[in-house]
Amino acid sequence: MATSIGPWLVALVVIAVAVRWGRHLQLIEPNIRLGAAPLVGENKRDGWDWRFDRNLLSAGGVGLIVSLAVSRPWWWRWPKGAVTAFTSLAAACFATLLALADGVEGHGELLRGAEHPTEYLANLATAPPAGAFVRGFVGDIDRYSVHVRGHPPGFVLLLKVLDRLGLDGPWPVVGLSVLGTALVPVAVLSAVGAVGGDHWVRRCAPLLAVSPYALWQMTSADAVFSAVGAFGAACCVLGSASYGWRAWPWGIAGGALLAGLLFLTYGGALFLLVPGLPVAVALWRRAAAAPAVAAGAVAAAAAVTAAFAAAGFWWFDGVAETQRQYWAGTARLRPAGYFALANVAVALIAIGPGGFAGLTGLWRRRRCPPPFAALTLGALLAVAGSNVSQLTKGEVERIWLLFYPWLVVSGGLVVGAERRWRSAALVASQAACGVALQAVLVSKW
Repeated sequence: MATSIGPWLVALVVIAVAVRWGRHLQLIEPNIRLGAAPLVGENKRDGWDWRFDRNLLSAGGVGLIVSLAVSRPWWWRWPKGAVTAFTSLAAACFATLLALADGVEGHGELLRGAEHPTEYLANLATAPPAGAFVRGFVGDIDRYSVHVRGHPPGFVLLLKVLDRLGLDGPWPVVGLSVLGTALVPVAVLSAVGAVGGDHWVRRCAPLLAVSPYALWQMTSADAVFSAVGAFGAACCVLGSASYGWRAWPWGIAGGALLAGLLFLTYGGALFLLVPGLPVAVALWRRAAAAPAVAAGAVAAAAAVTAAFAAAGFWWFDGVAETQRQYWAGTARLRPAGYFALANVAVALIAIGPGGFAGLTGLWRRRRCPPPFAALTLGALLAVAGSNVSQLTKGEVERIWLLFYPWLVVSGGLVVGAERRWRSAALVASQAACGVALQAVLVSKW
């Protein structure tokens, strides 16, 4: 019993210390801009405020429906496609209802993430045409908002395409966030099914539907980044599990998507560990398709990178300039020791009790397929690498959205048909954490 309780006590202590230490830092140096330590709040001194809205009850209803589904025998007989579709719909509804808890134009609502002057959409009026924008991106970076300065030019290019198609304004950006939120479980469960089979899909799906990180998926671009990365990873994993000539198209598609992710967010470099580790396991186990997948992915990624270089943007120059901008900003005021701990606390909050329960069981479960474990281990390594880099001092509730779904799938280790009601209670607690957090946190985004 002590062994099982110990990790939970450690997690609670980490969160408690991060809260107490962070509140002290907020008082002596408000410009560290936390406000809801270890999370980022709208008010840099106090980002907590109890609010109630019927949409919170609706979000809780989604959590109740998902948890009751897990408790029923028919859930464990559903085909993989039906489970995936249900999870996708539930995830989109849960995140959207949480975002609507303060209305359409309040704090933490749908439009704020698109319309905020620090976000991407605000730059369309001042950014030059696409070609000139890409060529001059590094040299002109000071003219753009903080989120554009912290990322490659890819998402602004996407918004330019939408604008040319007549899809201007904040609502298409919101639509992208909703679509990304719905598609992430589809991609993640496709990868899970490839390495573990339909049974593992049923076990992982409920936690993906109602995780607390849903609070930050309606914040402009991050859900889109997560979806692009998830599909890139899924393509590589599916290719490694295929046979013959089918491996090549999967590898090419995966490499193109993962390279596209690199030009949406610099965090895409660390995300390569998520598909890279399962492919490495497949290579180690001498899976026939693994070399073709790896070769196809590398070739496609090289082509995308070369295309951006030909257009005038060299990825490593962008990284160097973004690092300069980062250290010239709030990061210089944020103590490394605190944020190394606080980032872990934020991740624990974001993945919820279901995700953490899976992580604590990851090391003890002998029946876990090695490629399945590799999905989560790759995400863990990516998170650890990001944390020690000191380039993510805070705000990881958004920055690490790429990785959270792949950590949460480890919860499939503690969800199962043989313990249906306990599994349902775990899913309900996962949703309850998200609802409670939305009720008290006035997020900056």
